[in-house]
Amino acid sequence: MSFFRISEDASGWDDEVLVLVARGEIDFAASPQLRERIAEDMSAGRRRLVLDLSRVTFLDSTAIGVLVGAAMRLREHGGGSLAVVCGEENRHVLRTFDMAGVTSMVALYHSHEEARSALAVAVGVRRSSEQAVTGRD
Repeated sequence: MSFFRISEDASGWDDEVLVLVARGEIDFAASPQLRERIAEDMSAGRRRLVLDLSRVTFLDSTAIGVLVGAAMRLREHGGGSLAVVCGEENRHVLRTFDMAGVTSMVALYHSHEEARSALAVAVGVRRSSEQAVTGRD
């Protein structure tokens, strides 16, 4: 039996970015919970998510599929983004991403700060393009 839990990092979000922290094993049994949680946040209007996998001990291809699908849906709906945090010390999870060949579709970062900075840059670039198109500052 696997153990999986996902929660908000209350200190890690603001109006632009929501930080979720996952713990345990994200496998075939847990992946639907992860998918549901991300879908709920998207339905609530969240478009920039940081998912911290630093405390995840196992990740399978089903979970990778959930993350790729979430990243694609976020991009398609309002130019959102998913940033995944996984430190160098969590080699098992990083190796799973490498083996799946999805690092070009799911942005991986080694810290919350790095992920949030990347999302902030993405927000700034998106806003600049919108201003250029509309002619508004």
